[in-house]
Amino acid sequence: MSVKKKKREKDTKNNNLKKNIVGALELPKAVALNLPLVSLVGHEELNVENYKGIIEYTDERIRLKTTAGILKVEGRKMLLGQITSESVCVTGTILKVEFMV
Repeated sequence: MSVKKKKREKDTKNNNLKKNIVGALELPKAVALNLPLVSLVGHEELNVENYKGIIEYTDERIRLKTTAGILKVEGRKMLLGQITSESVCVTGTILKVEFMV
């Protein structure tokens, strides 16, 4: 068995264990597992917490790096509003939100 395959299996087991513990203790998954929390307000505002970085930013497409994969947002006249190390706000006309894993 290759080293990469063994590491993937170990990571999968660790992730499953974390998920089971979080479920048993009824903890918020976004916080305990460092997952992104995505909130859409109508089609005019998108808030993303627990993002890792900005990959692409245009007025029609924004891609954010998260622990769950790349979050791609498409729309028109989009702007990055409030940006902190933990969260980002996208405003404009939001047409599509998609995770790319």
